[in-house]
Amino acid sequence: MNVKFKGKGSAQQELIRMLSGFSQMHLPALMDELNRWHPPIDVIETDDRLIIIAEIAGISVENVSITQADDVITIQGSRNEFLTESSPVFHHMEINYGPFERNLRLPEQFVGGEITANYANGFLRIEILASEETTQTITVK
Repeated sequence: MNVKFKGKGSAQQELIRMLSGFSQMHLPALMDELNRWHPPIDVIETDDRLIIIAEIAGISVENVSITQADDVITIQGSRNEFLTESSPVFHHMEINYGPFERNLRLPEQFVGGEITANYANGFLRIEILASEETTQTITVK
């Protein structure tokens, strides 16, 4: 799809132009990161659970994945473009399309806790139960 912006180029294009002079070696990684968007999230802690709410309207549940590795939970997915026009000219654009990713470091008491997720009305709700504390007594020899 050939996308045009009114004016003298997009802010993203200008940022890429400025940063590309700093390090040609890392430009592919930078481009990949700049092409990802980051949905807004709320993180709420209650007595026994951590609740993460992500605003991801317009994304089918099949395009979302949630993983936990050590103390980091990762929410990934992709929002497909809805446009069918072949050469649109954007006058204003605020909706993000393409891949997204959010990585959140979990507080210690929630690492390894049971995780559930539900998606409704454009919001992904993840709940993580506090894990049971295990205490060890260590004998000093």
